[in-house]
Amino acid sequence: MSEVKRLNVADEKFSGKKALGFSLVRLSNILAGLMAGEITYFSTNSLGLAIAAISAGLAAKTAIDAVTDLIMGAIVDGTHTKFGKARPWILAGIPMWLSLVALFLAPRAAMSDGALVAYITVLATLESAVFSTMISIAYETHIKRAIVKEDNRIKTLTIVGVVFAIGSLGLQVALPALINAFHGSQSGFVIMALVTAVIGIAGILICFFICPEYSEEDLAAYGGYDVKEAKEKVSVGVFLKSLLKNKYLFMYTLINFFYMLILMSSFTIGQYYFQYVFGNLGTFSLVLAASAGMMPIYIFIPKLCKKYGVSKVIMVSMIIAAAGVILRMFLPHMLVIQMVGYLCASLPNVFIACVGSQINYQCMEYGQYKTGVVAEGMYSAFISFAQKMATSLSSLLIGLILAAGGFDVLTQAVTKNGFTDWAELSALGTAGYEQYVEGGAAAVTKALSGISFAYNWVPLIFLALDIVLFAFFHLDRDLKKLRVEHGLNEDGSLKEDAEA
Repeated sequence: MSEVKRLNVADEKFSGKKALGFSLVRLSNILAGLMAGEITYFSTNSLGLAIAAISAGLAAKTAIDAVTDLIMGAIVDGTHTKFGKARPWILAGIPMWLSLVALFLAPRAAMSDGALVAYITVLATLESAVFSTMISIAYETHIKRAIVKEDNRIKTLTIVGVVFAIGSLGLQVALPALINAFHGSQSGFVIMALVTAVIGIAGILICFFICPEYSEEDLAAYGGYDVKEAKEKVSVGVFLKSLLKNKYLFMYTLINFFYMLILMSSFTIGQYYFQYVFGNLGTFSLVLAASAGMMPIYIFIPKLCKKYGVSKVIMVSMIIAAAGVILRMFLPHMLVIQMVGYLCASLPNVFIACVGSQINYQCMEYGQYKTGVVAEGMYSAFISFAQKMATSLSSLLIGLILAAGGFDVLTQAVTKNGFTDWAELSALGTAGYEQYVEGGAAAVTKALSGISFAYNWVPLIFLALDIVLFAFFHLDRDLKKLRVEHGLNEDGSLKEDAEA
């Protein structure tokens, strides 16, 4: 019986059903992320809580969220059930959604402000640091154990990436309109939370039932490793020691960290850049709309990755991104150039969002050959931790750069002198700067230079670091050698399967 199963694994075909299931989980996560992103707005505008108080509560949540990843990864790796290792934890999406709905049902009339902040902080922590972390780590491991062949996995990840791109863009456009239609009321948020929760939970359940994992015996037979070794419990300490022998995991974690700094800060800095430097915040919407021009690229991702390898494709996209940033630096006042530059700078995210997980899987396999430690959830957790740290640090980085440039003098000049916005003051030119801005035109020039530095030089520096790291990133080549050394074909399958 086991031999038949093993051959079924080796003969695996692309499954549209599994691609659908994993796409639905990704959609559920998108919905949950967007609703969670409205917690601050909901708390201040709908419940009337002080922004400082709710920000402090959510900062505590973020701190807890950053340290739960490895714990959750160890829990996933230690799971062995008839449903598989990661698949059962996908169901963590159900309490994740219930926590979100309960948060928006906050009993305003029955609680003091302090109690409400505590209530929201606890539920936000459960949603993000516990349940969302669990499903995110389990999700990546689930795909690895449900889809074995790299070509099939890349096709699936690309489809999931398309769902992510379309879903994110559509929901980002729709959510503000819905909030406005409900006048920002708590009842409106409750309705949105309930509707999205029904959709999200349905997606979770569908994925659970239509995306089974292969058994550990099947995976071990296909990959040519000892099933007993795979079932041994790996402690966090043992895993962390094994990382010292996995140079590519460290390199890819750094690459992720640097690019996440770029990605998380680009939207925020972009708003400042187009409002103050370019002179028209409204044009930023046109620049963002240009991202729709990247949709045809998704069609070619599987073929490009198969021909050149995932890491090389991502590296080339980062070279193009750097070229786009340089282009917009030399021609800063041309809207078309700004659109092209932003399009190029966003290109790496297309590939990372779609097939970045494939590099994670390769790092897992490389680490298994190098150390003998079989872990999956903790690898995902390690990279996830770096991404969360980058998300937190991006806001700090933006604040430090803008503060160093004296950005506050621009906002103070507007608010203290009764102007509607910066465009109204800026229309007065140098005379207006000298009259209304502390430090005059020189201070304005310095502040605008700080914004330009954050918008252009910061991503260029981090892109350059990523490109250098990728130049020494030979994971595809080294992994093929290790597979052959362990009696496998270069694609990771058993040689006898290929001969058969």
